[in-house]
Amino acid sequence: MFGLATALAVSLVVLCALGALVAEAGRVEVLAELAKPLTRSIIRFTLWQAALSALISVALGVPLARALARRGGLLGRRALIRLSSISLVIPSMVAVLGMVAVHGRSGWVNHLLSALGLGRADYLYGLTGILLAHTFFNLPLATRIFLNQLLTLPQHTWNLAALYGMRPRHIFRHIEWPLLRGLIPGAAGMIFLLCFTSFAIVLTLGGGPQSTTLEVAIYQAVRFDFDLSRAVALSLIQVALCGLLAAGFFAFGAPFPLRPGDYPGIDRPDAGARWPRIIDATVIATASMFLLSPLVAALVKALAPGGWSIVADGEFWSALRWTLLIAPSAGLLSCLCALSLANLTVTLRRSGRVAGWAVVPELVGLLTLLAPPITLGAGLFLLFRRFTDALSLGPAMVIVLNALLALAFAVRILTPALQAQRSRYDRLCAGLGISGWNRWHRVLWPALRHPIAYALAIATTLSAGDMGVIALFGTDDLSTLPLLMYRLLGAYRVEQAAVVAALLCALCAGFFWAIERLGAAGQTSGPYA
Repeated sequence: MFGLATALAVSLVVLCALGALVAEAGRVEVLAELAKPLTRSIIRFTLWQAALSALISVALGVPLARALARRGGLLGRRALIRLSSISLVIPSMVAVLGMVAVHGRSGWVNHLLSALGLGRADYLYGLTGILLAHTFFNLPLATRIFLNQLLTLPQHTWNLAALYGMRPRHIFRHIEWPLLRGLIPGAAGMIFLLCFTSFAIVLTLGGGPQSTTLEVAIYQAVRFDFDLSRAVALSLIQVALCGLLAAGFFAFGAPFPLRPGDYPGIDRPDAGARWPRIIDATVIATASMFLLSPLVAALVKALAPGGWSIVADGEFWSALRWTLLIAPSAGLLSCLCALSLANLTVTLRRSGRVAGWAVVPELVGLLTLLAPPITLGAGLFLLFRRFTDALSLGPAMVIVLNALLALAFAVRILTPALQAQRSRYDRLCAGLGISGWNRWHRVLWPALRHPIAYALAIATTLSAGDMGVIALFGTDDLSTLPLLMYRLLGAYRVEQAAVVAALLCALCAGFFWAIERLGAAGQTSGPYA
């Protein structure tokens, strides 16, 4: 019942927001918008940068996952894997600041080129910068997906490989590749959608109209031009393209969990060979340098004494208060909705006759990944404006939209865990007459405590670092730390922006650690384990 109510509520929010936009815009001419050369150019660039980002992330994720799987005893391996586990929740504006510090005109790379007597390279703004930032976020995600799958192989598989004298190329061809190839469409599809709807990265690193995506074009049409007809037309185009592409990717891809595994060390026959050791060391060292350098650069900039003056500014404390209010509220709402949708999905899968309908709650969870949050926010604003002062509802709308934004990830985390536990305990509960609240409290909750905490941590930290929704509703009185960072960077107050970035990272890490610790406390594999 709760799952059905949640699915209807989420669908209603999306439909009402789009309906209000369409009603306000009047006649929406999607075909006329598609006929414009500028719109076609924006669509081409959006597809091109998302496809390249997904291709690069997946292509680099496979060798990095293999290297981490082979090097079970490598010093720092667990730390690098841990970084890949929290890559989703690193605030995009923090990554942008780090990218500027490393790859910008006065960044580390250009300082190194100057020291070597080479000319400075100006490559950050435009397609190259967008690809660098997207790879920074999505390479760890792809690596984690592939690594989770590689570590499902039991030890006796490697014992047989050693017995038959299989070389590294034979191991990849006959053991690893058959296991990974089914994951590639789904992983590439999720990364493609994340890059297709990327906002803060393209807004700051796009470098001009030639590097504009649909998401940024919708924001400009709503925020600056207030051209609702164009915003609605672009939104419908984006939803249609995302829906078609997502259906194509996920139809051919195997499902995969987003929750990290235990990552045990495995004794593999190809781990001691000379060339695999050289290749793995090179891959891990390069990936570590690429992933850690922006974070280190942002931290170094934050150490400049002049930047800490921002802490004495009332604008900083106002942004911090709003972040502390919005992020946990949105995270809790998202997690509750995701748990309801996951339970409905599992119930339908196990029901027999209506098992085919189980895809509906999953699609509802993906709705907010397909529909631009800026468009949803503008639609809700126009809808509530007819009945009340919509600006006074700004915080509530930011919380709701941030919760919906994280819903797709929370559903992906909770559904496999709930499926496993219900498969294990449903018959036992039915036999013992345990149902309703008692089943959740006494049977499922002890086993699901850690996955729920992980989903809550992801949703909360995603909301804390979100820039898309607050960019639309942000005012002088309503601002969060990511929006404050954007404003400081726009005013060339880089040292102050770096301090805000460091504090935002500390806040996100604190949220993530505290929530996961609460989930891990008393964690069991089940009430009868």
